[in-house]
Amino acid sequence: MRSLIVRFADCEGPGIIESILREKGYRITYHDSYKKGLELVPSSHQIFDLIILMGGPNSVANPAEEDFFSPYLSLVENAIATDKKILGICLGSQILAKVLGSNVVKGEKGEEVGFGNCKILDASQKVFANISTSELPVFHLHEDTYEIPKTATPLLSSEKYSSQMFSYKDKAFGIQCHLEMTYPMLEVWHKRFSNVSKTISLNEETKKKTSEVNASGKIVLQNIINL
Repeated sequence: MRSLIVRFADCEGPGIIESILREKGYRITYHDSYKKGLELVPSSHQIFDLIILMGGPNSVANPAEEDFFSPYLSLVENAIATDKKILGICLGSQILAKVLGSNVVKGEKGEEVGFGNCKILDASQKVFANISTSELPVFHLHEDTYEIPKTATPLLSSEKYSSQMFSYKDKAFGIQCHLEMTYPMLEVWHKRFSNVSKTISLNEETKKKTSEVNASGKIVLQNIINL
């Protein structure tokens, strides 16, 4: 099995998703959209069994970036049309939501940054198998948001923004919040992003919270990949 991971920033990689894929026997190909001159492998939707789009600083809501996003929107459209599995994280979920008919906009309530909890909206969904709690610990790092596509199933909601996770036909999954980031990733985000450094400190408590996010996040992400 082959997977394609699209990175929109060098510091926003797959985190714990990479180890899950390797455990499942996936071969991994990276495409770094932030590197000038790189183009997607032609017919990627036919070559890869699983397509993952990560987070990044770009904004689907910005008309000036329409040309930049065009190949990634087409990738998702073609993957959906050919019944391939898709996972979008943060920015990736916004790309997926747009393809499915939602508008991506700047959040009226401002940025959502830091650790928090998301409410599980339907515990009977397969992605929540082996999850015994009514909420998931997560990490937030976004400014843009969207409404859940009308054809999709809402899965997670936070107090500030309701659109945190959705599924489409159990083949495409969008996750606005972060379940995948590791503590070393947080250390980099702490240096790179002022809104992160203003919100969290790098200490043992943060390590503990990250481990809690990863523990339940690994179960959900495994469930998605296993479907």
